[in-house]
Amino acid sequence: MQFRRLCRGADFFYQVELPEVFFFDHPVDTVVGRASCSDYFVFGQRCTVGNNHGVCPTFGESVFMMSDSKVISSCRIGGLVIIGANTYIKDQEIPSGSLVFGQEPGVVIKERKFDFVMDCAREVFWYE
Repeated sequence: MQFRRLCRGADFFYQVELPEVFFFDHPVDTVVGRASCSDYFVFGQRCTVGNNHGVCPTFGESVFMMSDSKVISSCRIGGLVIIGANTYIKDQEIPSGSLVFGQEPGVVIKERKFDFVMDCAREVFWYE
């Protein structure tokens, strides 16, 4: 039998290792399976992080998952990335400094948005 940790309506698989610095923005109905998350990881309500046949996603530093976003399987999410509301990403690599939105297989990636994402990170974590 496997056990899970619960945190105010969020469900974390027992093997999830959260980063040193993270922020849950109203995490109701969020499910986080095995994944590798770096510092400054942020997610909102009804987000899903999960594996597919034992293959788990990895997240770079300063990744924001907006409400209802999903990252499944062998995704590699770079640093300074915003995953838009209602976005579904599966088996895809997302470059650092991107804004991402849409549904698999038609995900749209807007690259080179480092300044915009860094402004969001500063607003949440107040770091320079």
